[in-house]
Amino acid sequence: MYKIKEKIGFTLSFSIFMFIMYLITTVVAGALVYFCFAIGILTEDYTEKAIISVVIILIVCIVFGVLFSTLSSKSMLKAIDKFIKATNRLSHGDFSARLDFQSPPNFKILAENFNNMAEELGGIEVLRTDFINNFSHEFKTPIISIKGFAEILKYDDLSKEERDEYLDIIIEESKRLTSLATNVLNLSKVETQNILKDTQRFNIGEQIRQSILILDSKFQSKNILLDINVEDCYINGNKEMLNQVWLNLLENTIKFNKFNGIVSINVKKEEENIVVAIADSGIGIDKEAVNKVFDKFYQEDTSHATKGNGLGLTIVKKIISLHRGSIECESVVSEGTSFKITLPTEL
Repeated sequence: MYKIKEKIGFTLSFSIFMFIMYLITTVVAGALVYFCFAIGILTEDYTEKAIISVVIILIVCIVFGVLFSTLSSKSMLKAIDKFIKATNRLSHGDFSARLDFQSPPNFKILAENFNNMAEELGGIEVLRTDFINNFSHEFKTPIISIKGFAEILKYDDLSKEERDEYLDIIIEESKRLTSLATNVLNLSKVETQNILKDTQRFNIGEQIRQSILILDSKFQSKNILLDINVEDCYINGNKEMLNQVWLNLLENTIKFNKFNGIVSINVKKEEENIVVAIADSGIGIDKEAVNKVFDKFYQEDTSHATKGNGLGLTIVKKIISLHRGSIECESVVSEGTSFKITLPTEL
């Protein structure tokens, strides 16, 4: 509806502009004819000079029309020139290029769309740079660690305990690299997917209960108390993808929780949606960082002391979006973090 109004507005503006041009030209022509009659150049009986006078009037009208068209189109050509220069800046990587057209209305819309596009491209460029920097750091760090400890293992004077310790570190760093590669592949897979495939109807409550059982030993390792209230709810979706969501969120409740902490898991149906709430009593997230938790490679712990590569929640959000759902995060430092996922039962 909005696009139709835009087209009608542009057509109407152009029609009015052309009408005014024709009207002015006609008025000038009529005034010249009247002037010729007034001074006696044209009379009803004096037709010998009529052809010459008409030709003169036509030439004057053409000249006037050309001048008027040139002057009236000057501002339009100037606006187009600005647009060309701005697109050239954008094509050369200058995402600060902006347009400021206030009239005509369609040029104002063009400027707003261009500015939005430039802003989006600038944001993508920042994300791309951050992705490269963070990926390089996450990939390089374990490789350096593996290389260093592998070189130390060549020494013959190491005790069995030291050798085992260094081997354990190499194994952990290898697992870290494997996890990074897997998450990057998973992220690449879901980011290039716009249409959800391989959907089926299944019990999402049962799937979450199974995920809890899979991670039971990890919950017990930190003596975490589980508060589970999971209803049987059926949904149409990609079972494998949603399983990644629950495992990722539940693992985070373990990783960032305290010993003897609490994790609450609630699943219920609300009208045509299924609402999943997962909360922990862990370390929490700073208020300013809550909006960044879904960004690629973002980790609030800049020292990277906490295991992880900052891709899990990015994948989670993309999977939820593919299911036409939403995910919200709330957190208080030292009190805990909660995630609320809303999914439609039918796609």
